[in-house]
Amino acid sequence: MESLLLQNELIQQCLVLLAAIAVAQVAPLPKRWQPFNAFSMLATELASKVNHNERPVSQQMTAGILATLLLVVPITVIASFLLEFAAFPWFFDFIVLYCCISNYQFTHQAKRIQMALEQNNNQQAKILLAPWVSQSTQRLSSIGICKTTIEKTLTSPIYGSISSIVFFAVGGASTVIAVHLLKQLELSWPPYQKKYINFASFVSQFNRVLFFVPQWIWHCSLAIQFGQLGLKSMWMSDPQSLGLNNDYRTLHLGANLLKIELGGPQQFLTPTTQTLAYTQDQTAPVNVEKVTLAKVNAGPLPQYQHIQLAIKASQNGKFFFLSLAILLPLLWATLQTV
Repeated sequence: MESLLLQNELIQQCLVLLAAIAVAQVAPLPKRWQPFNAFSMLATELASKVNHNERPVSQQMTAGILATLLLVVPITVIASFLLEFAAFPWFFDFIVLYCCISNYQFTHQAKRIQMALEQNNNQQAKILLAPWVSQSTQRLSSIGICKTTIEKTLTSPIYGSISSIVFFAVGGASTVIAVHLLKQLELSWPPYQKKYINFASFVSQFNRVLFFVPQWIWHCSLAIQFGQLGLKSMWMSDPQSLGLNNDYRTLHLGANLLKIELGGPQQFLTPTTQTLAYTQDQTAPVNVEKVTLAKVNAGPLPQYQHIQLAIKASQNGKFFFLSLAILLPLLWATLQTV
């Protein structure tokens, strides 16, 4: 009887995962309605109050650790209690997974950006891209938009579908919430940006370890399409950011698989103008901070046609992993009942 209950629970979890992934793929929650947006605003506001660059490095790092705990622990604990005592836990598991996967469901947006670039409508492409990235899109050229879109397309599945499945299997929906909150902090406090180098160093290094397995799984899912394995890419590090750019290894692999150039410097606006970065006139004077990140020179500069190649590789990689992640547990449970 106990074995049968465990099998039924496993099947239910697989069905919840499958439903959340399918709904997020077909009808993702719009970015402006994502609950993580409010969390990101809270994180940015808290950092503006407690992050003081003129103070010693140890104090900045301590402030970053305490801010991380203050933002992540209470929300995770409250969510765990609510999920534990919910009358229909499977429904709330579905909501959590749907929101977390939708937050990184960039494929539809990448297609719209490609269409805008194809029509030489760079301004529209910047508006579409801006809510999905930390850096400013105001002064990006068409090549810069292509680069950023391809990079986002190649990295999003790590923190969306793959991480949600891996951590849901490990610790349930509350673990998925905690992991996505930690990643959102890294996006809100870019660790290679000057004012966050010390403040965000803890969450950046912690996330590197936390997402090592999902990143390795994704690299294998990408590289196997080109008759390779993504093992070598796991040890790549951005020399310009001193290892603070956690996505560099994925960009290095993606650039070599697609035979294009990826990476390079990013621009950040001051907090007072950042929220309007994609609506301001390009000639308007703004305070811009340029951050130097390493390039991966694996081929020519990308054009809008390469976005479609990145989308196809990303979709194939997700389909390969999701098929294994869903079918293998179901097959195992079926064999147990035979």
